[in-house]
Amino acid sequence: MEMIVKRYHGIPEAILAEPELMQIFLPILRADFTLLETYRWQPGELLNQPITAFGGLQDRLLTRDDLCAWKELTRGSFSIHMLQGGHFFLQENQAALVRLVAQQLIT
Repeated sequence: MEMIVKRYHGIPEAILAEPELMQIFLPILRADFTLLETYRWQPGELLNQPITAFGGLQDRLLTRDDLCAWKELTRGSFSIHMLQGGHFFLQENQAALVRLVAQQLIT
């Protein structure tokens, strides 16, 4: 668990400090890692819808270039928004993220 905490910096201290919360959180985390380890992308039909990607400026795991790869999956428009924070930037910038998502949905 220590390695996961160091690598992702996204597990809130409140969860780490409470064994009961960890019992709830660990199966969710395991399922996420299983999905990450077993998923294999398969080419298919391009989307006709726009794609908007969001990322953290200080994310050491997923770069802007990684996010830009999503534009290859649509015939529609593509936009990207980078916010302050690391891999779990949405925890630090919920208000900004919600505002950007709302803007994208109404445009």
